[in-house]
Amino acid sequence: NIYDNWIPQSRGVNDGGFLSETSGKWKANPWGLLEMHGNVAEWTRSVYAPYPYNEYDGRNDVHLKAKRVVRGGSWWDRSKHATASFRRAYRPYQPVYNVGFRVVVE
Repeated sequence: NIYDNWIPQSRGVNDGGFLSETSGKWKANPWGLLEMHGNVAEWTRSVYAPYPYNEYDGRNDVHLKAKRVVRGGSWWDRSKHATASFRRAYRPYQPVYNVGFRVVVE
């Protein structure tokens, strides 16, 4: 597509989509979860803090005024960032067009 040449891309992992895609297009992973990587990066409640992770160090306090962790890659990012281990920090009020959240329905 001539219109999406500005998007960082890897021809080996091109799914043919443009920007974000509707849910249910691909099969579930071994845990039954769908589209976990590459559509949008995901907001988390954790404060951006150094590793190792410690759930008792206050990083999950929703009242802290600090940058929050955004995990994974999106349609905008390079394919190497489409993993749950990749993270970056954004202010909670910062509008980010390629970051969202995931809804889990059982």
